[in-house]
Amino acid sequence: MKTVKMTTETFSEFKVPVDDLRPSGEPLGVEFETSDQLPAGTRHLGQQRAIDAIRFGLQIASDGHNVFVLGPSGSHRHGLAEELAKEQAERRASPEDWCYVNNFSDPEKPHTLTFSAGRGTEFRQDMRDLVEELRLAIPAAFESDEYRNQLRAVEATTQQEIEKQSKTLDEHASSHGIRVLQTPTGYVLAPVRDDKVIDEKEFSKLPEAERAEVQEAIRVLSKELQAQIEHMPRLHKKHRERVRNLNREITEHVVGAMISDLKEKFHELPAVVTYLDEVQDNIVDNADDFHESDSPQLPFPFSDTGQIFGQYEVNLLVSNEKNATAPVVFEPNPSYTNIIGKVEHRSEMGALVTDFRMIRSGALLTANGGYLILDMHRVLSRPFVWEALKQALFAKQVRIESPGEIYGFVSTTTLQPDPIPLDVKIILVGERWLYYLLCAYDSEFIDLFKVAADLDDDLKRTGENVGAYAMFVADRIRERNLLPFSREAVLKVLEQRARRAEDSERLSMHMRSLDDLLSQSDFWARQRDGDRVDASDVRKAIDEIARRLGRMQSRIQEAIQRDTLLINTEGACVGQVNGLSVVSLGEFRFGHPVRITATTRMGSGRVVDIEREVELGGAIHSKGVMILSAALSSRYAIEVPLSLHGNIVFEQSYGGVEGDSASVAELCALLSSLSGVPVRQNLAVTGSINQLGRIQVVGGVNEKIEGFFNVCKERGLDGSHGVVIPRDNVKHLMLREDVVGAVKQGLFEIYSAHSIDDALSILTGTTAGARDENGEFPMGSVNYLVERQLIRYAELRRSFAENAENDDHE
Repeated sequence: MKTVKMTTETFSEFKVPVDDLRPSGEPLGVEFETSDQLPAGTRHLGQQRAIDAIRFGLQIASDGHNVFVLGPSGSHRHGLAEELAKEQAERRASPEDWCYVNNFSDPEKPHTLTFSAGRGTEFRQDMRDLVEELRLAIPAAFESDEYRNQLRAVEATTQQEIEKQSKTLDEHASSHGIRVLQTPTGYVLAPVRDDKVIDEKEFSKLPEAERAEVQEAIRVLSKELQAQIEHMPRLHKKHRERVRNLNREITEHVVGAMISDLKEKFHELPAVVTYLDEVQDNIVDNADDFHESDSPQLPFPFSDTGQIFGQYEVNLLVSNEKNATAPVVFEPNPSYTNIIGKVEHRSEMGALVTDFRMIRSGALLTANGGYLILDMHRVLSRPFVWEALKQALFAKQVRIESPGEIYGFVSTTTLQPDPIPLDVKIILVGERWLYYLLCAYDSEFIDLFKVAADLDDDLKRTGENVGAYAMFVADRIRERNLLPFSREAVLKVLEQRARRAEDSERLSMHMRSLDDLLSQSDFWARQRDGDRVDASDVRKAIDEIARRLGRMQSRIQEAIQRDTLLINTEGACVGQVNGLSVVSLGEFRFGHPVRITATTRMGSGRVVDIEREVELGGAIHSKGVMILSAALSSRYAIEVPLSLHGNIVFEQSYGGVEGDSASVAELCALLSSLSGVPVRQNLAVTGSINQLGRIQVVGGVNEKIEGFFNVCKERGLDGSHGVVIPRDNVKHLMLREDVVGAVKQGLFEIYSAHSIDDALSILTGTTAGARDENGEFPMGSVNYLVERQLIRYAELRRSFAENAENDDHE
């Protein structure tokens, strides 16, 4: 049957005007020749909503109002959060200093001391000076004449007591004619006659009664001598106590004078005064450590002798300057120890030991009284950090302990330092999916981070915003000390920002890509020894980015040119359509054509998606095929059963296929197969479809058009080539200049389609056809041929069913 061909005028209504292919946008609204003539602009253009949210979160004092900044990587989210935190910190005074000091009664549980900003450093130095002075003053006091005289007096007193006791025993022994003799082996009692000690032979010559009397006296005196000998240690102990009391008096006199000065200096801090009292008592109790030190000039406090004096050291955990503002801390490596802190150990005699001086603070304590900025993705990727952070925020205190101790992984002796009160505002930055994932799966998250600051991805391309964006670009140029950009270069940058936004009516706010473009444009300008950046330099930077990342793109185009990947760009073919695909490799995207084919025959009304059958099709792609099947069944031969069997496939596709942007191409291939009307191979098409045949927008439309253009350009443009896109995608067009130039010269065309009928008409060159008042399609139209074929399939299916039934009866 003869088909109804479309006229040139009909084709013209589908062509996209050249001005819509790369809209220049609103005028800048400000006159300048180079960017350095532009005034300073808004610091964070287009982010007022996020800025207000962050400021609200930083200013509100209620519990749980910490901030989560939502935005993609490269959106300057860290810089914005840090800048606003510093702005708020300027209004707050520097927070307190925190120290750990020795707990003399229980060294495993160090105490905390807090000072106003700057005084912690002062107290630490005062304690060091105190110990150093005592190490000199105490030995000097013990070497003074006063001390020696008092010590001699104590010794004389003790000696008198010993001599008195000995004299009493000697007098008692003499009265009985016995003398107390001291020998190398001890004391001996011996009888005396005529002031001479008699030996055993002479003693035996004495009368028996006299011998008995002497022996009784010796027995009694032996008991007295034994008692005297047993009493001697008590005398020595008493002597030592006297010496110790003397030493305490001397030490108290020296220490008391020095520590009283410190007590007076820090009298308004009761905890510090109490600690100084404990220090004084401990020094007095251990005065011998100072008195017996043979090397008072050894380095303090980590030498062997210094370990004794290290117990008086002050571990200044957090130190702030007196006249500074509240701290703003960004921790790039949020490990457990970097956030919470740690207790270090040292090896001694094969064992790990520690003390209060080895406690180290983390970012929470460093930022205490101020603001802490963390990257949420890094926080979640470090073990134990997220739970520890939540625990600290809920408890409003930081307890420094290792995860190994918490979970019982290690048994090394460690410390249990006093917790430190926490008053900090946390700012987390991360992608949106992380925020929503935590909201869904962590019930405690929203209790702690009640303020979400969502950064905008783009900005409306209005006249006011275009001028403001130009000034914003000029600010970025000045901040980086780049060459000034010409007016044309700034316009080129703005066009690229619209392309980055994938919308000719919006400008991307992705800061990293903007800064990269500015820096690389500056580089190419300097390479040619230019004194400013021109539009050609910006274009060069864009082209070089694509060239550096374009290896895969060039390989695919080469495969198409060599017919390794089969793509026709001339002629016509039934059931075969050039679809368009986008490949994303990091931040680089490119498009290329793909061949989509469809075959049909009589069947049970099923359209088979081969990609889905072999599990290469994603969920969205499978949904698109089901929708086009529904559109087919609702548009044609609705009064008879759908009796076709169709197969749709992406030819030479060996990886996964996802998305519904090929559903228009797939339906057109299916309708071409049914109608027998060939599809023009010099055209490619993209777009999704709904059940009513309406063509819907797709992503990556610029890359898709340029991908097919590249193939056609390699083979030679002849004016017949073009791409069909959804009409609603026209506003997203920001095509390369060479594509726009080819359209202007009539070598390439961009068509927009509103419905599947529009796409069919453009692709086949034949009128699709609409139903008349009788519900019939025009004879010879594509839709007429499709419906006629479907009715024929239904009749054949019914005929086969009747014949099979008759055969069964026979």
